[in-house]
Amino acid sequence: MEQALENIVENGSESLKLMLKFFTLLDTPKIESAQLQPNYSIGDRKINIIKTVQELEDAIKLIISSPFIGFDSEQKPTFKKGEKSHGIALIQLATAINCYIIHVKQIKDIKPLISLLEDENIIKIGTGLKGDKQELYNQFKIRLKSTLDLEEILKKLSSKDGIGAKRAASIFLNKNLQKSKNMSRSNWENEELSSGQIKYASEDATVVYDTMIQIVKEYPFIIKTLPRFFQDKYYG
Repeated sequence: MEQALENIVENGSESLKLMLKFFTLLDTPKIESAQLQPNYSIGDRKINIIKTVQELEDAIKLIISSPFIGFDSEQKPTFKKGEKSHGIALIQLATAINCYIIHVKQIKDIKPLISLLEDENIIKIGTGLKGDKQELYNQFKIRLKSTLDLEEILKKLSSKDGIGAKRAASIFLNKNLQKSKNMSRSNWENEELSSGQIKYASEDATVVYDTMIQIVKEYPFIIKTLPRFFQDKYYG
């Protein structure tokens, strides 16, 4: 069997070689040496902290020019059984050159943000979006539209479960996404975020953007497996 696969790789088309490489990467057991990879960062992007209606409106004007955006959200954690959710405190949006951390609870009017999230022409790339979608609906009656869930996409293509943002970054970006549990459980409703919180929140949005863009760039056959709205936007 191994010899047969080697022959296919050696004699097959470039498309077939890419497919074999992709699925082999997905089904390779978790590599502990991922900690030895360079740490993931947002690169040269500018981080924009959004707290006012004017700042939000200015940000949206820039964001809508990008066909794809990375998406994530944060909320103050609950620690007691039966404790009611505090709701979304931050929404993070990432483009190729910017990352926006939006303090939704500090902004009096988030209608421009709602319009963006419900805009079918702007594709939102995230991971584990089921919870985000439910919370957005519960809190704002928003239905997040035109979404690509990186975790769900890879789950359908792989025999392995649980390929989240950290492992996906390791596989496709060759980078180690640092995920601090202490930071994830911090108070995201703080009026002023710490530098650690800003780093964590911004990377959550940019890593899914960077990973998805890298996947479709390196393995273009994947585009055909994605929703039609993504294909139209990508080829358009």
